[in-house]
Amino acid sequence: MTETGYVTSIRGEYALVSFKRKSGCGDNCASCKGGCVSPGVTTEIENTLGAKIGDQVKVEMQQKAFNKMLLWVYVFPLIMLAIGIGAGTKVFGSLGYGNAEILSFLLGVGALAISYWVLNKVSRKTAEKEEFTLRMTQIVG
Repeated sequence: MTETGYVTSIRGEYALVSFKRKSGCGDNCASCKGGCVSPGVTTEIENTLGAKIGDQVKVEMQQKAFNKMLLWVYVFPLIMLAIGIGAGTKVFGSLGYGNAEILSFLLGVGALAISYWVLNKVSRKTAEKEEFTLRMTQIVG
């Protein structure tokens, strides 16, 4: 994954880099006329290139690591929700509850909450891993 951003400030050996978030319509706002606002995203990256405030820099992350992150953030919670609802439907239905669907939904939401707790733990463990860090690769301008 490669993105281009602007250095907004320098903090010691780290630079705050601001990226323009892509809009849902493909960033062709002139033809869209939807009036949407895409706020930027700012992150702290080690300033290995000696970039200065205002420089445009290319930032990369390994594609494999990026795909792993997407899997954890989007797919894992969905799977946990589905498992919770499915297990709840089976268990509460076999026990003869009249409102088994509502209880199953609540169990699914509980499983979703557990998935976010697991994601928090995984995030803390992977924060220091080299493969998941953003790296400046080039000063564009």
